[in-house]
Amino acid sequence: MQDSNAAKLLARVMGWQDQDQVLENVAGLQLLAYYKYDYYQRFGPGRRFIESLALWLKQLDPEDRPAALELVKERLVYFSDTEVAHLVETAYPDVIVQERLRLVAEENDIPTHKVGELSRHKRFEELRLKSLYLGLSDGARTNELRRASNHRINNEQIWQAYELGEQKSASMLKDLKAELEKAGLQSQAPHFNLIWLLDDFSGSGNTYIRYDSESKSYGGKLQKIYEQLHERHLIDPSHYEVFLVLYVATRQAIDHIEYWSERFTSERGFKPLQLRVLCRLERSLALTEKTSPPLTALLGKTKYFDVRANDKHMKVGGADGRLGFANCALPVVLSHNTPNNSVYLLWGPEHFAYPGLFPRVVRHRDF
Repeated sequence: MQDSNAAKLLARVMGWQDQDQVLENVAGLQLLAYYKYDYYQRFGPGRRFIESLALWLKQLDPEDRPAALELVKERLVYFSDTEVAHLVETAYPDVIVQERLRLVAEENDIPTHKVGELSRHKRFEELRLKSLYLGLSDGARTNELRRASNHRINNEQIWQAYELGEQKSASMLKDLKAELEKAGLQSQAPHFNLIWLLDDFSGSGNTYIRYDSESKSYGGKLQKIYEQLHERHLIDPSHYEVFLVLYVATRQAIDHIEYWSERFTSERGFKPLQLRVLCRLERSLALTEKTSPPLTALLGKTKYFDVRANDKHMKVGGADGRLGFANCALPVVLSHNTPNNSVYLLWGPEHFAYPGLFPRVVRHRDF
């Protein structure tokens, strides 16, 4: 659909009669659509943002449409593919390299400001080789991180998933031994010293670590990873560090991960997790904070929610899905998929009632 036709449709849906009203609202939205929103990867073929916005608003009652438009214009936080790619590119020099420098400084009692001396130390190169990188989801962008490292991450050090079988683990250790020998470093019984866990976004932190009070057991990706590292002998149990690097995370997720990972690792005798976040989203971002009464009323309406969204996976968060998983109430959209931590009005799947403005493709779906 042509932009002009989409703009006319939007004006008709909103009931804008005054030309100044149309110009005030449509021009800014079209600019954002051109730079960001048109490139949402889950839009159907030929669908663009202004048309999607008009159709999304049309499904709401006329009195609720101004509040919905307020959500889009004033509260929406959209991470474009370019912006996330920038975070990935900075992860290696700004986080990974800096942590290696810190460790070399601590181990050899070298002042941290002597960067040249630290980077020339043989231990700095050894830690580079003894680093293992694991992607925790499709959003980890492991290939982009490897390219951003300027060939300082070998193919044998990085894997796009966090579950490693015996064969893959043995292969990685074999490759590590060969690389250490090539560099003239000690290579007997090699292990990885630094484990880098990579992911793009966390809204609640439950995916990574959670505690079941009934069974008194832990679950989540971190629990599986720690056990796997020890069972596959990928690390020396007395000398390793695990870093979780998130490109974007909320304060709610940060607090959750830090608290429960500390309990989990201390109870199990594992090394503590070290969390590094490149872009932090504070609690004030949530739509439960400083939100206008009309928008609050809109978000509270059950008629704009499909109860099928409250499946067993959503119930893990212990909340009604209207405000998103774990009641995060986020107005966040990622260019490749909208997180279910955002409000349902934004992410509702297309095959559900009242699909969202940026429909989400769910990972778990019943057929």
